[in-house]
Amino acid sequence: MQADSMKTVPHACGTIAIVYSEAASGPHSAATALKDVLQTRNPNCHVRLVNIAEIFDHHPLFGKFVRTAIRFFNWQLRNDSVVGLKKLIDLSLFCHNLVGKRGIRKIAQYWKSSPADMVVSVTPMYNPVLYRSAQLANPDVQCITVPVDFEEARSNYWFTPNVKQHYLNGSARLQLQAAKAGIPEKERFRIDGMPVGICAYECTPHNRNEQLRAIGLNPSWPVGFLSFGAQGSRGIVAITKALAQQHRHLNLIIMCGKNKKLYKQVTALKLPFPVAVYTYLPKTPLRHLHLADFAIGKPGTMTITESLITQTPLIVQQSKGMRPIQKANEEWLKQAKTGIVASTPETIAASVNEIVNNPVFKEQMDEYHHQALYQMAAFIEKIGKLNQIHKPYLHVTA
Repeated sequence: MQADSMKTVPHACGTIAIVYSEAASGPHSAATALKDVLQTRNPNCHVRLVNIAEIFDHHPLFGKFVRTAIRFFNWQLRNDSVVGLKKLIDLSLFCHNLVGKRGIRKIAQYWKSSPADMVVSVTPMYNPVLYRSAQLANPDVQCITVPVDFEEARSNYWFTPNVKQHYLNGSARLQLQAAKAGIPEKERFRIDGMPVGICAYECTPHNRNEQLRAIGLNPSWPVGFLSFGAQGSRGIVAITKALAQQHRHLNLIIMCGKNKKLYKQVTALKLPFPVAVYTYLPKTPLRHLHLADFAIGKPGTMTITESLITQTPLIVQQSKGMRPIQKANEEWLKQAKTGIVASTPETIAASVNEIVNNPVFKEQMDEYHHQALYQMAAFIEKIGKLNQIHKPYLHVTA
């Protein structure tokens, strides 16, 4: 599928700060997708990505806690050993609530030196302090939260009615939870899904076989895309070995992310089928996902959304330590019948034939395909009054 080209109409526009965190890879992917679509639709706007830790560094103690918590969480992801996630969330919320008015004044220094007319957050837990500091520097600032989960893991994780903001909710469950949390109807908007990179809407390239050969793969065999996000996971090694034990006529595209140790381990494996192994790519690997017949990964929101929009049936490994957040994602995947939830590397490998040969998964993906990214852009434009004459939704054609 390709987006129809449309002329842009220059107009006056403000500054948008899209705030993300480096915890896992989902928030950064969502933020980048929103930035790209807003900048494309509004070329005269100034849209910037901001790491939330850079904002909170103006409060040295709180900033240090946030950076330490994120580093610890990512270390756990790389080692496939996330434990005590609920306690870490509780501790993060507790520390957030201790910031106080004096701390907010410190954090507001960021916004005074880097003003914004609108702040869009795709990260949870810290938004009350984030928005209050922005409002202190600019009382007219518009604040928008985009929850990048299928449901809120616990109260005050995404929805905080005591701080004025708009919510763009990508699931019916989120919309219901927002209402129960006391978010006024005029401040919560229902979107068809989660944001994903513009290139996810591109069709599989006509020269797919040539591209596969260029990276050393065999176009005659099914292609799997194996990724556990930017941090990687040592579980990739176990899954690759399980696939090698059960399959011969197979190709694998393996994304190791920023995990250099994992890259060395994977490239050292002697496998019976062709593989293309990559370290962290600055740009989203959606081009590689387009080349695949199926994907294997974690039950993360962005993983599910990317596979859905690229029409790539998905096998996810059942969550363990991340279960407080990802359990809802697994349930959504099962109910939508757009993928398979498997508990072990061996059952993942055993699911490959079904995911490749069963047409139901592709059929269901057609049903759940959406253009939420463009809906979000339109709502953000409307809320911020960015466009008096703005582009209509990009049309997606087969």
